[in-house]
Amino acid sequence: MTLPPKRIAPAVTVLAFHALLAACGSGFDLRLFVSFNAPPARIDRPTVVLSGVAALPSGSVRTGGTPFQPIVTCQPGTFSMTWTNDANGARGAVFALWDCPADHLSWNSSAIPLAVGANRITVAIADAEGSTASAVVVTRQ
Repeated sequence: MTLPPKRIAPAVTVLAFHALLAACGSGFDLRLFVSFNAPPARIDRPTVVLSGVAALPSGSVRTGGTPFQPIVTCQPGTFSMTWTNDANGARGAVFALWDCPADHLSWNSSAIPLAVGANRITVAIADAEGSTASAVVVTRQ
């Protein structure tokens, strides 16, 4: 069933409002997610560096401020992010940064070694509330 256009906007506004409150440590839960910035489908190098965005971890808070600068401190909750390459078993760390006051983490992988052929690379994030992962396939020629 499709809602009429005039009813969609308020629903989207409410969802966006709840997401913003969750990101501010208001007690609302925001599901974890990991997404990729357009990775290359094919590559002719032995390594690749991936990047993307991820949800703020549970316990992330913003504090302090003035009317002219409303946010003084941003403290992400405890979390870990890793990558794995199913093609060769390689694993490594993901470097994530909360560019406050954005409502997400920006992340970059370390150099991921590639096997010849298809490489299914999974990036995972885990916090005190749970974990999630997303995967992408990069083919080394």
